[in-house]
Amino acid sequence: MANPRQRSAGSSSRTLAKGQQTKATIVEAALGLATHIGLEGLSIGAIAELTGMSKSGVFAHFGSREELQISVVHEYHDRFEQEVFYPAIEAPRGIPRLRALFDNWMQRSSLEIDSGCIYISGAVEFDDRTGPVRDALVESVSTWHAAMRRTIVQSRECGDLRADVDENQLLFEIHGLILALHYEARFLRSEGSMERAKTGFNNILACYATKPLDA
Repeated sequence: MANPRQRSAGSSSRTLAKGQQTKATIVEAALGLATHIGLEGLSIGAIAELTGMSKSGVFAHFGSREELQISVVHEYHDRFEQEVFYPAIEAPRGIPRLRALFDNWMQRSSLEIDSGCIYISGAVEFDDRTGPVRDALVESVSTWHAAMRRTIVQSRECGDLRADVDENQLLFEIHGLILALHYEARFLRSEGSMERAKTGFNNILACYATKPLDA
């Protein structure tokens, strides 16, 4: 028979697990809402209504709207890494991995055309502001940029890209394709946007690769 201390420890563990599950549910709901109306549209009241919880219940897990927004940014970044980055590192170093990163990024972008990208909408909302939410967004995007930049450097080091390739310039051009894709596909609803982005990526690689892409 469990002694009182063991029963107390078990109860505390179950309470902690339930609290973590509830917090995850709140973040899930907040992320879904933020992809449609932006981080600035989030509020404790809106999430309480969406989840069927009380405002005090939501507030118990997130002491402020800002904390909720930051948690959403972190959750979005974690999912971005799981869907875009980690599968790509299974590809061989060089252009195959760089292409895998871009293809995964494109695939995620295609799914976000009807909702939205937290990185892009967040940049619009917080580009001229300071504070922890902007810092969280900048850190997330910078981490992703660093991974892309590292892949470009590796591609140059293994001889797939020319020795004079500037990794920052190439990253800028690749990122520009994604931004153009969101504008064309989500805002203008232009047909063929995905295909043009893929063609643009191939054109960029053709300029920097050491040998023809079909070789």
